[in-house]
Amino acid sequence: MRVLLVTGLMAKEMVERYARVNGVEATVLALPVSVAAFLTPDLVAERLRGRDLSGYDLILLPGAMKGDVSAVEEATGVPTFKGPLHAADLPLVLSLLGEIELSKTRPASELIRGRLRKRALKEIESAEREWRRLLEEGGGFTLGKGAGRVAVGRLLPMRVVAEIVDAPRLTDREIERRAIYYAESGADIIDVGMMAGRPRPGEVRRILEAVRSAVEKPVSIDTLDPSEIRAAVKAEVDLVLSLDRGNMEEVAPLLQDIPVVVIPTDVRRGELPRRAEERVRRLEKNIEQAREMGVEKVVADPILEPALTPGVFESLRAYHLFAERNPRIPLLFGVGNVTELMDIDSVGVNGLLAAMAAELGVSLLFTPEHSDKARGSVRELATASRMMFLAKRRRTTPKDLGIDLLILKDKRFREEGYKRSIEEGVEVLEPEEVEGYQEDERGWFRILLDREEGKIVLLHFPRGGKRPDLILKGRKARPLYIAAIKRGLVSRLDHAAYLGRELGKAEVALSTGKAYVEDEPLFLRFHSA
Repeated sequence: MRVLLVTGLMAKEMVERYARVNGVEATVLALPVSVAAFLTPDLVAERLRGRDLSGYDLILLPGAMKGDVSAVEEATGVPTFKGPLHAADLPLVLSLLGEIELSKTRPASELIRGRLRKRALKEIESAEREWRRLLEEGGGFTLGKGAGRVAVGRLLPMRVVAEIVDAPRLTDREIERRAIYYAESGADIIDVGMMAGRPRPGEVRRILEAVRSAVEKPVSIDTLDPSEIRAAVKAEVDLVLSLDRGNMEEVAPLLQDIPVVVIPTDVRRGELPRRAEERVRRLEKNIEQAREMGVEKVVADPILEPALTPGVFESLRAYHLFAERNPRIPLLFGVGNVTELMDIDSVGVNGLLAAMAAELGVSLLFTPEHSDKARGSVRELATASRMMFLAKRRRTTPKDLGIDLLILKDKRFREEGYKRSIEEGVEVLEPEEVEGYQEDERGWFRILLDREEGKIVLLHFPRGGKRPDLILKGRKARPLYIAAIKRGLVSRLDHAAYLGRELGKAEVALSTGKAYVEDEPLFLRFHSA
């Protein structure tokens, strides 16, 4: 296929570099405009009219160009569409020509991202519709009832269990908010975390009812205390975490119809085998004993442990050994045990752990969002679960799936590099930091984040005032600073620049989960030890 790529003078070399794709013969034409986004359909049509373009199958114009590009097709007789917004996306666009329907009004990069994601989600939905067959082939069971029912098995996507930590301490409203937040983040099961060593059986029904009033999801309880498990069974809990040697005799007879997680411990005696082989033997023995007492629906949890102390690798060995010996028993993977105890951004840790879990055949990914640094873990694991399911199904590595967890880094570097040659004959200054501050006569602003609503809050104070006279709220920075300017709340250019910078930081903080503190950098520069 022969393609004519039209761009501006400054982007010509970069477009030529990215246009080298097997199976596509691309020619780059730079029209006499510095920035490609400044091109218009009428200008391109005028420049191309009368040229012999009969050898081309397609013309791609800059994705950032405004308006409908039909005028170019009418002038040239060659099918014409918008290309990607960024030259770095050209290889993907060119490699998919013939497979995607390009647009005369929307950038190709937007169409491709949407198409790949839609295809990925459709593939997952197709598998979900076959849950009965997949449970029969790979083992597993269902949790919950009605529309909230969830199938749990090795051949299905890993389900995310999100824990509400120390639930008895929370009010009904706080529990409802947490459950809604987890559900919106992609959790499949809402877990009620009780307080170890301080049983509150009288609180169990209230907590379960609060969760169920807020979301239509299966609800589990995380406790080893027999009195709390009995209360949960009476309240028709959907899953019990956990059963071990210490509470087996008291509660196993109550769990004949309820799925239960079995662990290789005797918490009453403080016993947890260290070596993988012994841990697996103990877990298998506990499962055997539970089944002898009538427990039918079992999930195994060899217990994932923190890195280094006591060490994650030995616990991973236990998962691997157990999965090899018991391929039809679903596994629970306590991701939070690792993520919460590392001062490393959670998105990468969760993604890698989800990949390991997928290799092991895990069915349930368990996590709280207990610490501030782990905020967003449920959403990250929900995305990672879909990624790993698709990768296993397609027999590929987890990349180019249409779904990703690239948040702080780019898959393709879209930055246009600075060339010092442009400095020739131009005055170049490196201004010093300006000390001091001159107050704007129109007043001052304070910027806050409303995490619950997911909005930036811009408070305006009159000069010398202690109470705001106007509050602007929104999810994006631009509408807020434009509204502030239109309302005449800014009289100084340096104040306007400052406001735009800080609102931009607030928008990034809102989308990434970083804390926003005015006048402080959002991200610290990385320094090696």
